[in-house]
Amino acid sequence: MQSLVVVGLSHRTASLETRERFAFEGEALREAIERLRERGVDEAVILSTCNRTEIYACTPYDDLLVDFLHEWEGLPPGALFNCLYTRRGGEAVEHLFRVAAGLDSQVLGESEILAQVKQAWENARACGSVGVLLNSLFQRAVAVGKRVRAETTLGRQAVSVASIAVRAALEHKPNIGDATIIVIGTGTMGRRVVKDLAEFRPKAIYILSHTFSYASALANDTGAIPLALGALQQVLGEADIIFTATTAPHPILDVTCLSPLSQQREGRPLVILDLGVPRNTDPAVRLLPFVRLYDLEDLKAVSDANYEARAREVPAALRIIEQEVDDYLTWWQTRGVAPLIAELQERAEHIRRQQLEWALPKMGELDAHQQRIIEQMTARIVKQLLHRPISELRNLLDEDGALPLFARLFGLEKQEPVLAGGSAVEEDR
Repeated sequence: MQSLVVVGLSHRTASLETRERFAFEGEALREAIERLRERGVDEAVILSTCNRTEIYACTPYDDLLVDFLHEWEGLPPGALFNCLYTRRGGEAVEHLFRVAAGLDSQVLGESEILAQVKQAWENARACGSVGVLLNSLFQRAVAVGKRVRAETTLGRQAVSVASIAVRAALEHKPNIGDATIIVIGTGTMGRRVVKDLAEFRPKAIYILSHTFSYASALANDTGAIPLALGALQQVLGEADIIFTATTAPHPILDVTCLSPLSQQREGRPLVILDLGVPRNTDPAVRLLPFVRLYDLEDLKAVSDANYEARAREVPAALRIIEQEVDDYLTWWQTRGVAPLIAELQERAEHIRRQQLEWALPKMGELDAHQQRIIEQMTARIVKQLLHRPISELRNLLDEDGALPLFARLFGLEKQEPVLAGGSAVEEDR
């Protein structure tokens, strides 16, 4: 566990301008993981969302991850000093559990981060960069996130950056039933925007994507109109509200494409909600008098009427996380001895069975009750005899040579773990 480390930056430590430089998606994500492995990182998961980029890794060298982030963007050493944070061992476990529970999000208790944590884990597995430690850690983190949402009111009302953006749009266009809306992007954020919009039944929703089949699939589920991204200019003039949520490396909306709309707006403002990282809209469009632009930084300032109610649930969520961290660290500490303990218990049970098979025929006629008493007595004797050695073994984990010595004392060095029926025991994966 001492090799576990997370190095990252988030909305708490870095500006949007900085965060968008470290958006790892698709080929960039695969290349980043490959570079980390070339540098000797045994396991690595990169969690990259609109509000954070974090590298979870197995390495004793924090500086290796810090240097990697600087090199990725060609930054001089120390340039990210005020942006990066580092957590190690148990602190790294607690940090991930808090992230998965939505406690470290820009929107407290947001509902999308859990799926993003799971996706980051699956992406790393696809890249072959996940082993025993990070597999078990992320599996537990997903379970913790689900538990917090099930046992506290943080999960009672789904809240996300997407829902906050829809709320901001409603403030500018209360009669959204008369609005024509464009949603650019069909990823997690885009799908959530469309889902949240559907209940307000706008006049029209255009869904645009680089991949028309993705737009078409989402449109089929929502009654929207699918278009290829190349058709954007054709529908821009109709739009009252535009949501952008893509991972495009360059702006999709800029002054050049929007300024021709000024004469045909007839006093109608155009509200743009940019949820992309990197940003999908050039900040210069704020200079256009008919444009109202929100990016992720602006959405921080949007009031959240349910914030106080969710904040009251934070102590309960933290208690769950504290318990889960303790349980996970205890499990991780003992997992090294678990096969040895199982082997000892199985061998003792094998010996007990052998002795019963030898003794019972020599005791004459025994009824079922008498046989059950003998079975229970011998099992209790074995359990009591093993209790102290097993307890001491768990306490000796950090002592060099303790496990081999224990195995030698009980004759387990070369023993195959055997069940009563004689079949080898296979460790659970």
